[in-house]
Amino acid sequence: MREAAGLGFAAVCSVWIVLTLVCQGRSRVAAAIRRHDVFGLIPLWTFFAPTPGTQDYVLLRRCRTADGRLTQWRELGGADATGQPLCTVWNPARRHAKALLDAAQSLLELASRVGRPEEIELSAPYLALLAHVSAQPCSEEACATQFALVIQKSSAYEEAVPAVAFVSSLHEID
Repeated sequence: MREAAGLGFAAVCSVWIVLTLVCQGRSRVAAAIRRHDVFGLIPLWTFFAPTPGTQDYVLLRRCRTADGRLTQWRELGGADATGQPLCTVWNPARRHAKALLDAAQSLLELASRVGRPEEIELSAPYLALLAHVSAQPCSEEACATQFALVIQKSSAYEEAVPAVAFVSSLHEID
């Protein structure tokens, strides 16, 4: 019984590995397999991306105090590696940074397609960024918060000039 379960497990793992290897390329077979992978169990590794990232997204936040004053814009730090050697192999905080990056990219893409602010403000990426920003402590007693996304181009050949890509509305916080 135990031997049959072990063989079954080995067969499932073997099939998964073969499907993973097949799906690393761009082919009709890989596309067909991916269409049926409804749970996203087959990973896609892109060690050498065809179009590497050439810009960073910076998330800024400011607060409105009870007396109506707006604080200075402050960068909300990402969850990058802490410099420990183990972080090159195991760094669960990178998931948080990746989620923020994905939300920023999705929001900017949505904002470029949709013109109505109320539709943007009800979108998942906007609400995710707003929830993250609202959860961060403010240096003063805040009654409202606002965030902005700034794009920082990275190039070895020219000086990087940051550009404001998106500014949210002010939102009341508890």
